[in-house]
Amino acid sequence: MRGFSRALTLLRLLTWPMHHIRWKIILPYAFLSIVLAIVATYLVTRLVTSSLTERFDNQLVEGGRVTADAVVRQEREHLEVVRAVAFTEGVADSVRTGDEKELGDLVEPIAANAAVERLEVLDAQGQRVKTLTLSDGEDSRYEEISDDDEPVNWPLVGRILQGDVDELGDKYAQIVETSEGFVLYTAGPVLENDELVGVVLVGTTLDSFVEQAKTEALADITVYDFYGTPLSSSFAQPDDASNDEARLDIGGAVLEEAVSGASAVREQRTLWGRGYDLLYGRLEVRDQVVGLYSVGLSTDFIFSAGAMTRLQMALLFGTGMAAVLAVGLFLARLLTQPLLRLVGAARLVAAGDLTARSGIMGADEIGTLASSFDKMTEKLQNQHLATVRALASAIDARDPYTLGHSVRVGQLAAMLGRHLGLDERTLAQIEIGGYLHDIGKIGVPDVDLLKPGQLTDEQRRVINEHPRIGLAILEPIDLPTEVLDFVRSHHERLDGSGYPQGLKDEDLSIIARIAAVADMYDALTSSRPYRGPATSEEALDLIRSQAGQMLDVRVTESLASILPEWERRRVTEHALQGLKLPDLETGKLPV
Repeated sequence: MRGFSRALTLLRLLTWPMHHIRWKIILPYAFLSIVLAIVATYLVTRLVTSSLTERFDNQLVEGGRVTADAVVRQEREHLEVVRAVAFTEGVADSVRTGDEKELGDLVEPIAANAAVERLEVLDAQGQRVKTLTLSDGEDSRYEEISDDDEPVNWPLVGRILQGDVDELGDKYAQIVETSEGFVLYTAGPVLENDELVGVVLVGTTLDSFVEQAKTEALADITVYDFYGTPLSSSFAQPDDASNDEARLDIGGAVLEEAVSGASAVREQRTLWGRGYDLLYGRLEVRDQVVGLYSVGLSTDFIFSAGAMTRLQMALLFGTGMAAVLAVGLFLARLLTQPLLRLVGAARLVAAGDLTARSGIMGADEIGTLASSFDKMTEKLQNQHLATVRALASAIDARDPYTLGHSVRVGQLAAMLGRHLGLDERTLAQIEIGGYLHDIGKIGVPDVDLLKPGQLTDEQRRVINEHPRIGLAILEPIDLPTEVLDFVRSHHERLDGSGYPQGLKDEDLSIIARIAAVADMYDALTSSRPYRGPATSEEALDLIRSQAGQMLDVRVTESLASILPEWERRRVTEHALQGLKLPDLETGKLPV
């Protein structure tokens, strides 16, 4: 028994706030604010992270494409130099005679003009006649290549010396290991009277290639051989990195899949304590695979951005929620004090004392409520009748405008359709659609629909639902699809900024495009609670300013063509309101 009493006491303590209107206002308010803050933080964080992830994926794929294109472009530049050297007058003779000086005078300007890094000219036995390499100093100039390499042993040189010619010609490309590192070479023959007299080699070091590719791809680039061993990389390895962290080799199934080239291969790895996504592909030149590459982007920024967004949103919504709750408590106190006096007066009225008064004076809603309450007992029936009359007056005040606007929109839309060459049946359906297009406003409260000032977001959302409400009202009726399309889409815009569905471009039929122009023009040239009507010239100028972006250009220009005739009819608007509706089946106006 004692336990039950304690439980009952605890329940009373927990439910005590709900016995007071102040807490009934604040507690749900606080709960919804907390839920909103949590949901909004989650959604914004997820949206930011998803957006970053999508951009990251796109950049990774784009980096792979740029890298693959870069090696093809590099090889094309090499080919231009190879051809320029091979076909320069005097080169073949200088190679055949071994005249290094004359050959240098001929080829060095070509190399300098193309800014090639390495250029070698070999004789018919594969021995070097002239070599050029770009120096590393500030004043870039060409020097002789001083190494012990023997180009005659390189496969691409051997093929040319053997006179090989494949489907793509007698030029070949290959990544070659030299004494100074790996170089992407392009080779071609030097011919004299169709006789091979030498070989031209134009090369770019892989280190230079990956740095240039990194600049273009906005990602770190690594080039590998066919065994997955890195040949050159743009990754900046930290000085304190361990050997395990420094490994960039491709291993296992990833290497096999990358070599097969069926599709791009993606792998997540940790390098030097940072997470990376690597995209592998094949370097192909002249339909030959010369190596493998990877494009790497760090994933750390996505997680850090998500964490920062969560923190920022939590602080933002936390501060906002605290401010909202503080204001809510203050307002609840202001509301509940006079309401308590109203409660006392209401109890007296409930007991039958219709002379009870609250005595509250004020110009705000509470004061109005109290004043109304004080008069309620003596004017109860009159108040009811006045409410009914006010409702009837509101309906009457709405109907003439709604009818006049709808009829004008239907007639104007039909004129536009006729000018655009639509058939008579479609014109009749367009006109009916115009008559019915705002029927959904029956379901929109007057406080939102007829508000003279700026609408709140919620009021705008309610009004923007009237096309859906209209469709719901018309759904039981077997109306043509063109009529429903008019009702559904008269507030849609070409750029997707319309409502309720946000349709755009090809999703909008010609009927929807006509409806948008007709409805906008009549709205602009009609009176509203918050403004006067625009002139026809002002309305046309505004509509034309939105043509091509929000409104259809053809329909807009049709409006300009028929506007004089339409304005003559608009003068006799009362006659337009008296026109009979066309027959839905035949599309003809009844006699």
